[in-house]
Amino acid sequence: MKRRRITPPWIFLASALFCTHHELLVASAFSPPHTSSVGIARFLSQLRSASPQHDDDIDIDVDGVVNPSSGDAATTPTASAPAPPPLPIHKSVACDAGPLFQEERREEGDGLCTVIPHRGRFRKRVLVLCTGGTLTMSADPTKDNSLAPVQGALTEYLAGMRELTDDPEMPEIIAHEYKPLIDSSDMGPGDWAMIARDINTNYYHFDGFVVLMGTDTMAYAASALSFMLQNLGKPVIFTGSQIPLREPYNDARKNLIMATIFASSDTVSEVCIFFHDRLLRGCRATKVNTSKLKAFDSPNLPPLAEIGINIEENEHLFRAPPRGSFRINTSMDTRMIALRLVPGFDDASIKAIIDAARETHLKGLILQLYGTGNLPSVKDDFVTCLKGATDAGIVVVATTQCQSGSVILGHYATGQKLIGAGVVSASDMTIEATTTKLAYLLGRQDLSIDEVRDLMTVDLRGEMTSENELPPPPLASTYQKTIAKKNRSRVY
Repeated sequence: MKRRRITPPWIFLASALFCTHHELLVASAFSPPHTSSVGIARFLSQLRSASPQHDDDIDIDVDGVVNPSSGDAATTPTASAPAPPPLPIHKSVACDAGPLFQEERREEGDGLCTVIPHRGRFRKRVLVLCTGGTLTMSADPTKDNSLAPVQGALTEYLAGMRELTDDPEMPEIIAHEYKPLIDSSDMGPGDWAMIARDINTNYYHFDGFVVLMGTDTMAYAASALSFMLQNLGKPVIFTGSQIPLREPYNDARKNLIMATIFASSDTVSEVCIFFHDRLLRGCRATKVNTSKLKAFDSPNLPPLAEIGINIEENEHLFRAPPRGSFRINTSMDTRMIALRLVPGFDDASIKAIIDAARETHLKGLILQLYGTGNLPSVKDDFVTCLKGATDAGIVVVATTQCQSGSVILGHYATGQKLIGAGVVSASDMTIEATTTKLAYLLGRQDLSIDEVRDLMTVDLRGEMTSENELPPPPLASTYQKTIAKKNRSRVY
């Protein structure tokens, strides 16, 4: 009979003491101090060095202190720094949808919710968030038969669309209508933040998301969501229509169906706009037409996919899946103005606008300039005014008035003056991407003004073309063209 070995009790006691001592050492090394934000930053740096994070997006929250105005992680200034003026808060007239993945919770939310049952063998789920727009409109007899959003119209028509229920490969759809429905011209950062929060609440319970809204500010909303949703690993597809869904002939039906198909895709992991027959990157799109069905275009980036008899995807353009955890940051600082220059403009009036805006703590100035970022060479007083604005902590960004192409400030002499004045180039970003990106970076509050200026020239969400991939400027030398061609052929 084999004798059973008995471990002496002092060994258990020694092991417990060792483990307790080890845990105390780990806790003391990695427990965040509660005295200052500097200590928290030191704690986070130690934590990252112990377990490095691989994050594609350049969005690192240094101090995870909750901002009561936005509800997301933001940074509070140190005790020695003066308190900044409060951010202008844009609030949505609608309420958050909340959790929509549980049947009992759908009944508690504010708004209408419908479920299109899944009849296939796949278990894909898509959440449709409807804010309003032409797609939901009908003639309102109380308003001289002008078009107005109709509450419940989407719910009614979804229930009768057999394309969504009879095809075994279509996903299960849960649709939510915000109450009240919002015209896109009335939407702003508060509404974008509401959509971002609802996506965050339901993120791990759905395979993709569709956002229905009006077309007027859809490019702004898609650009804003591109920055708010950090490390996005699922498709978020914006769509709408030029003709209401109630009309016999409309573009709403196809746009809604195709947006749902792309929202259940495994290859898309970014914010996009689907309209007419193309899938566009959200932070690259802009509205170009008010009367044709092809209302949106992506001037400086080919479509991610085009629809014909088949779906032709440009897979090399899709963003790679993120390597960090999904999170949102919805705080946006909208203290900025955008000015489009015209020949013979009165620079004294513009200087007066800038000087008056300083009293309201202006943070950003976006200039739509000529060509590659030029302004009249005789406007030295205006350049001096811009220099004063940058010295005062205002981020001045130069964009181009051209439909396509890029800003190249260093190519002409007038552009060199702007560089000397501290003006930042927007490269080939659209005006929608430029404004929302600047508002997002300024709203972070954990970035200095110099860091905001630097990040405006960095590609964060595929919103701009890197400098090495841009074509050579006009009248470039043979050497410049050769270097540009070499950089474009290089594999990174």
